[in-house]
Amino acid sequence: MTTSLVMEDSRTIAQVEDLAAKMLKRVGVRAKRLDRGRNSQVFVLESGGETPRHVVKFYFRHPADPRDRLETEFTSFSFLWGQGIASIPRPVAVNREGSCAIYELIEGDKILPADITTEDIKYAVNFLADLKRLNNTARSSPIAPASDACFSISAIVAGIERRLDRLTKIRPKGQEYEELGSFLREDFKPFLGILTQWAKEQCSRKRIFFDSEVSWEERTLSPSDFGFHNAIRARDQRIVFLDFEYFGWDDPSKMVVDFLLHPAMSLSESMKKCFARGMLDVFKENERLIDRIRVVYPLHGLKWCAILLNEFIPNDFSRRSFAAGNPLDPSQVRRQQLLKAKGLYRTIKETYQQNI
Repeated sequence: MTTSLVMEDSRTIAQVEDLAAKMLKRVGVRAKRLDRGRNSQVFVLESGGETPRHVVKFYFRHPADPRDRLETEFTSFSFLWGQGIASIPRPVAVNREGSCAIYELIEGDKILPADITTEDIKYAVNFLADLKRLNNTARSSPIAPASDACFSISAIVAGIERRLDRLTKIRPKGQEYEELGSFLREDFKPFLGILTQWAKEQCSRKRIFFDSEVSWEERTLSPSDFGFHNAIRARDQRIVFLDFEYFGWDDPSKMVVDFLLHPAMSLSESMKKCFARGMLDVFKENERLIDRIRVVYPLHGLKWCAILLNEFIPNDFSRRSFAAGNPLDPSQVRRQQLLKAKGLYRTIKETYQQNI
């Protein structure tokens, strides 16, 4: 069951229930689609009123995308759960042929940007501190670099250039594509050149190597797509972090900046400063981290502009459609994403020379 599982209907629900029953070794399993996730399909499973309930998550696959999201998430949750990290879903069963895994259901509510508190920020900082404490243990485990990991500043620029190249090779299919092309040619690409030169100058002043990678000792375990957009406030008020499909080793500066910039959270300035102070304390032995964060912040901001435009890439749009489970209006979605990208671009361009 791979990318063909796109539409929810009685046949598909029956497939889900049959597969889940075999994985849980139970009878009478009932499934109900859960509105969660931008890359996957999730179903709540019930079996004769038994608790705890479970969810089964179906992962997106595509020949053009080699990332094994199922393997990364299930093995990382299994590793972390084995190390006593409980602010994540408990992994229960996996079916690699079916491209799905079952986890314990976390009963709770989504965390909306307006509901985020200072205590929540500290909870997130403490969670990442717990991951950092596992670094030595994890180095003997087969954990790969996080998806889109960047261990050098030149790697960030190269990543942006790859994303730009993908977008510029798209054949226009409507007005929104013409607007995209104009934005990339007249704004994005020229500013990338300016920002790259600025980053090199900053590196020279702060004695940071533009091309050299951070050492193994400086790297940390990162969920990669981390934040309250991928979390649930459980009934007991715990925050449980979800979606570790991109988990792995990364540069701490990227992990910090991605949290601050993530478009799905819209943190206030006071919340951002609270998080940054907390993370600098967690990595206080890394005396160059604050300077590195200041250099990479606008670069990752421009990277997020490109990520917001992924919906213009046919393969990436098919992943979003897979997760939605229902047909999407491509033109409407792409126009919305272009507006978001332009908004973030303006913010980065206006503020990149200011210290965060």
